[in-house]
Amino acid sequence: MAKDRFLAQGVTHTKRQRGAHGQKDQKNQKNQRSQKSRMRSHGSDGSESDGVGDISDLEHQYEDASDAVSSADEFLETPAEKRLRLAKDYIGRVQASTQMTGGIDAEQIDRDLIAERLTLDANERSGRWSRQIARNFAYTIDEPQITRVLRFGHALPPTCVALTPDARFVYSGGKDGALVKWDRVEGTKLHVFRGLKKKRPDHNVGHCDEILAVAVSSDGRFVASGGRDRRIHVWSVPEDRHLGVFHQHKDAVTGLAFRRNTNHLYSCSLDRMVKLWNIDELGYMDTLFGHQDGAVAIDALQREQAVTVGCRDKTVRLWKIADDAQLVFRAGAATDQHRITKALGSAPEIQSELNPRVVSSLNVHETTLRTLAGADAEFSEDCVDCVTMIDEETFVSGGDSGALCLWSVQKKKPVFIHHLSHGVVSTGSNDAPPRACWISAVAAVPFTDLFFSASSDGCIRMWQMRAGKTPGFDLVNVIAVNGFVNALSVRELVPEDPMSNTRDVVVAAAVGQEPRLGRWEKVSARNVVKVFTLRAVSPTAGQ
Repeated sequence: MAKDRFLAQGVTHTKRQRGAHGQKDQKNQKNQRSQKSRMRSHGSDGSESDGVGDISDLEHQYEDASDAVSSADEFLETPAEKRLRLAKDYIGRVQASTQMTGGIDAEQIDRDLIAERLTLDANERSGRWSRQIARNFAYTIDEPQITRVLRFGHALPPTCVALTPDARFVYSGGKDGALVKWDRVEGTKLHVFRGLKKKRPDHNVGHCDEILAVAVSSDGRFVASGGRDRRIHVWSVPEDRHLGVFHQHKDAVTGLAFRRNTNHLYSCSLDRMVKLWNIDELGYMDTLFGHQDGAVAIDALQREQAVTVGCRDKTVRLWKIADDAQLVFRAGAATDQHRITKALGSAPEIQSELNPRVVSSLNVHETTLRTLAGADAEFSEDCVDCVTMIDEETFVSGGDSGALCLWSVQKKKPVFIHHLSHGVVSTGSNDAPPRACWISAVAAVPFTDLFFSASSDGCIRMWQMRAGKTPGFDLVNVIAVNGFVNALSVRELVPEDPMSNTRDVVVAAAVGQEPRLGRWEKVSARNVVKVFTLRAVSPTAGQ
């Protein structure tokens, strides 16, 4: 029986025979390796320069990971040689991406650029924000000089916007069901994917209802859009054509986010589900459950995780997809008299180097808090509407109470709350208390200390994360915008000068007359997409 069982499993040698064959193979490998090293040594001293053991061949062996390695060399490669080859491949790719044309002492410049890039990559892999760039944008902003208005694209209010990684193109979606591609530099409309009617036979190649979310992949090849028709459409950025459609959601798709450096797409919906998609294969991957109400916003960075907010379940959830787990953070903090008084006592002093617009905004905010503290007003957070990730362990959310909440994976409650961040508006009645300005959009420059928030109060606010062990953030600048800011998208521009330590930031805003998810309020404004190019100015350069 034992013999038959061994034969059925394909065992054709005895233990002693297998041991003999193993020793023979090891001896052959050792001889081949020593012969290869002798060939290299002959080529290096110049005694036998026939091209086999030349040093150029040795460099060529580690030059590019895409070059095919022969089966014999791969079999003979030791673990140390493999690590060396992969390290040289990585440094070669970094050097190619930071290559500088012309200049003096190019070799030293390349070394500095490579070292800076390696440090940046290491900090991003650690998952913590490390770059401090907010102070580069603390100057007084002249909106006409930095603003490009993209108009005549949407007949109804735009609801979402996304910049490509190089910030060359802007994609916007609106309540008219149209997805518009813009040229940011020229300010022209390049292509329109128009909304379709359900009765048309080709309704699967376009949205037939409001578009509520749009996202662009990190390689700039794909753009995904979702809306009230419960569909997610995938489009090609270079070819401007439709690639596929997903029908699995059972309610309106309200949020989309691509995982960085991959083509994995995360989506959230009013059906309370979070779904994962593989855009390379146009296939469905997984579904995550947990929200007790519709999820209205989602964000993701490099790790295999995403953060979402539930509208009226008042939770922020961090989904650890690889571990099949989720962390639940309880939102819904109220802004009452006690918290307002506490915020007034802990507010930092207004610094003299701030620009006049920020000083005026801070004074108005302080006056508002003092007035409300005496009137015994209270603003409860009944809905969490937006979220953005600062880094892999820190994120910011906003809702209808007007408070910006800073979260950390180390704590279930907010580590810092900035109450009434965009002020209050009068309800028009002497008896009714004022209403807080709803935080409608937030966006961050990943792994830096800079993020943005927006509402219907007529401005986009720029915030700086506090360095050190005390969590928090402070107002650093204000951009004037008239209308409901329904979405924000932020990208950093690659500087033309490789020696520059600063990077300009591009901010795209979807501005309309109505809020994104309803029509309960209307303001006098134009339905446009506004793009702001913020020039980075070092604080040492002066105002």
